[in-house]
Amino acid sequence: MDSEEYLEKIERDILQVIEEKLLNGQMDPDRAAAIAKMVLEKLHPPLSLDQIYAIVPSLDDEFQELARAVLPIQREHEEKVREVVATHATMLIKTGKFDEAKSILQEANKSTVSSS
Repeated sequence: MDSEEYLEKIERDILQVIEEKLLNGQMDPDRAAAIAKMVLEKLHPPLSLDQIYAIVPSLDDEFQELARAVLPIQREHEEKVREVVATHATMLIKTGKFDEAKSILQEANKSTVSSS
């Protein structure tokens, strides 16, 4: 999925949350408009996937109701990062570069712990 498709998916997920909350009376139109404005400002194309992944965690900072749309994206990204790190560490181990592998795994572990 390229960055434009990913942006569209995120926007659809957020719109689904807004629509559901509006229909259930859990959100007023002013709040829905504020969320939409913030999303459009923060996720204004063109953005790379890295930029999207950096922005997404902040979307639910002010609007907690967006957590349902944001958390799966964060989890997906973290899983992709884990896969890349594991693959790279495995290659280093296979070539006998144990210290480098250890360093990469420790750094990845620090990043995971600090982002939780």
